[in-house]
Formats: sequence, structure tokens, C-alpha cells
Amino acid sequence: MLVNIKHKEVKVRRPNSHLFKGEDKFTGTVSYSVVGSVDREPIRLSLGTEEKNAAIRRVKKLETACAEGPASTLWLELEESLPLKTFKFFADRIGYVRSTPIRAARPTWANLRDAFDLEMDRLIENKRRGSTKQTLSEGSRKRYRQVMNRFSVFLGDGNTLLSTINKSTIEMFKVARQKAIGELKQSRGGSSIALEIAILHRVFKFAVEKQLMAQKPIDLKDESKPGANPQNGARDFDADELAKLREAAELVNDGGKIRKRKTEWEKKLQDATGGDLFIFLVLRWTGLRSGDAVGLRWKNVHFDRGVNGEIEVLTQKRNKTAIIPLSTELKTVLEQAYSKRKPGPEDLVLLNPENGEPFVSRKRLYERCKALGVRAGVKRVTPHCFRDTFACDMLARGVDIYDVAKMLADTVDTVERHYAQFVPAARDAVQSRMDTGVGIEERAKLAQTRGQKIAVFPTRKTG
Repeated sequence: MLVNIKHKEVKVRRPNSHLFKGEDKFTGTVSYSVVGSVDREPIRLSLGTEEKNAAIRRVKKLETACAEGPASTLWLELEESLPLKTFKFFADRIGYVRSTPIRAARPTWANLRDAFDLEMDRLIENKRRGSTKQTLSEGSRKRYRQVMNRFSVFLGDGNTLLSTINKSTIEMFKVARQKAIGELKQSRGGSSIALEIAILHRVFKFAVEKQLMAQKPIDLKDESKPGANPQNGARDFDADELAKLREAAELVNDGGKIRKRKTEWEKKLQDATGGDLFIFLVLRWTGLRSGDAVGLRWKNVHFDRGVNGEIEVLTQKRNKTAIIPLSTELKTVLEQAYSKRKPGPEDLVLLNPENGEPFVSRKRLYERCKALGVRAGVKRVTPHCFRDTFACDMLARGVDIYDVAKMLADTVDTVERHYAQFVPAARDAVQSRMDTGVGIEERAKLAQTRGQKIAVFPTRKTG
């Protein structure tokens, strides 16, 4: 049988109903079909998936099954995953006949990946609709897929039965990952094995809920929590490094030669985007994670709030709101950028100084920060280093740990654990303000001296 097939993306149409009258005829989502020809007969049949990777895998299995003939073991798996019409078309053409009674499916790791991909699509759609429960961000989906890809490479075969994945499998995976990221830990902070195990736990928990597995091969009670080791926590810049980064933000790396003079095109980009200095100041004075910084929009910047304005943004990682007062320096550059660009509320704040366009991903921002570090001669420059610097700086200035947690959209426990060495400095700053600050008694004396009415504080209830 001559088979020439491939996958194709197909826009999903809205149903013909008066409910959608006047709306676009497409829903905005896509599905995938198998197209091409079988014995020179054109075909176009549904693959029964909205995920590109799943579509690619199903087409490859179809090609293999057709090449191997009716005896191929893939027909059983294809019967479980493909729509009935699609399966019958290929099975009838190849002459496949089920020779044994229908048995209960034996789910594989590839089956679980396909099912979990659909689950992530559902959670992302919930977030798009404004739901606050059962949601997932695009950044989290990318991270989940990265970890699942690594586990697939470790297994070596997507057809590995879920029933064979146990605790010893997970332990061997941890050993393999430890060897793989050993060098990365020294160069750029590496990857957290604890985080990868936590992600796999979520995937296997889903498998148990959907009765694809009898029990989870991971028990989080026996695992380290992501970020639980304070030594892997704060990676902040010191004063000298910050000064070097500020200076380097005005320099250009021209084929390995660092120069200060800019071409006319570079000057235009500098004016339009604010250059690396603008990125430096936004990261320096907000502490935003890279994904939140890349996704920061002008509607999140409120110049008219508080004493000096503030940024309010719903963060991706914890789905919590970060409220960050604007420093005078940051407010100044934001106002200048707003005046020059005249952006709309949905326009992004950070633009890539290389092309004047928004950053397409967190990776691009990471690369920009890394290049800045090279020019400055500062090792290990990442967006998260700026977050650590912001947190440590606020604590060193005596900002209350609860306020720091609110600005970071994190928990007090996490702040204490990661920035423990700076908590004593915060307490020392509080002690200093006890002696030099203006409290209740001092405020009353100042008011009396100026002939003003004494501010009345809430009375303490005693009964």
C-alpha cells in the first residue's frame, strides 16, 4: 500500500447557531488532521487531537503500522487513540483484523503525555477566560513540557507502560538529572531537581485521577521541596556589580569589541526602547520574575496611586498579585518612556533594544541580561538575580518582611528561607528607627510645637 501522509493544522469552526451570530466563524482554536494520499487517493481525516506533538506522533505510528502490515502491534494502540472513522479507513485498507478479544488498554507514558497536554490546554483556557481556579500559565506549560521531554529521553521509549514506572525509576531519573546539570549549577544556577520531581508528581497525580495508573511513583513527603535549600536561594548583586551593570547598560558589544559610541540606528532604538538601562531599572526596582517582566503591560503601571505610583500585576507562578511602589528613579524613566511611546493599556513595557519589538519569550530577556553581564564583567547575570537583589536590598533598608513578600507576590516563609541572611539586617534597621524614627510620642510633640491638631490613633480595646 502506497502511503504518503502528514499532519495538518485545521482551524475549528463555530457551530451553526444563532448564539454565535455576528461572531467570527472560527473559534480561535485548532485541531489536527492527517492529509495526503493512500494508493493515490486523497484523504483528509481527523487525528482526534488539538496538540501538535501528539498529531506528529500519531502520523508516524500510522506510517509505521502501514509499513509493517496487519501484523503490526501498533494497530491496538492506534485503535485507542484515533477517531473510529480514521482508524477504520487505514485498518480496512491494510487488512487488519483483530484476532483477539478486546482487552483493557494498557496506558503508556506517551498516552499520559497526550492526555496531560489536553489537560494543560484546558487549564490555560480557564486562565484566558479569567478563572482564578484550575488555571495554568503559558510559561508553566513550557516548563512542564521541558520536564516531560527530559523524562521521555530518560525512558528512551514513549511506549513504556505506566505500570512499570515505579519509585526505582524515579530514583534513577534523579541520578541521571544530577549528572546532567552538575556543570550548569556552576555556570548559571542550574536546574532544580526538586522542581522537576514536583512537576512529575503533578503529572502522575493526574494519571491516578484518570485511572491510568494505580498509584503515584512519587511521594512528596520523601522529596525535597523546590527552593528548600537556602544556599540555592539568594544570588544578589553587590554595590560594585550594580555600578558596573549600570555603566555597561550604556555600552554596545560590537563583535566582541565594547564601545560607547552608537550608530544612528542604535540611537533610535535607544530612544524608542530605553535601551538596556531601561531593562536594568525595571528589573532592579521591581523584582519581577522574568515571565512577569516580559508580560508587564502599561495597564499594570499606575502613576496616580500611592505616594509615587505603583505597579500592580497578577503573577504567573503563584497567580498572586504583586503590588510594587515605584521608586523615584523608576517612575522617572517610566514616565519618559510613556511620553515618548504613547502606548495603549495592552502594550508591553519592556521592548528588546535589539529590534524595538516586545520580547517573544523569557529566554530572550535572559539572553539580554547575560549579554549585559558580559559587557560589565559580572558573572551570573539573570533576571532572577535582579529579583534577589531587590528583595535583599529592601530587607537591608528595613522594609518589613511582610511588605517584601507582598511586593514579590510570595509567602513570608519563602522570603525568610531564601533571604535569611538579610533578615537580621532588616531587624537592625527597625531597631534604628525605634531610636531615630518619628513615633506616636514624637509626632504629638511635633504637632504641639507647630500648633497643629494631634493625630488621633485608633484606641486599644481592653475589654
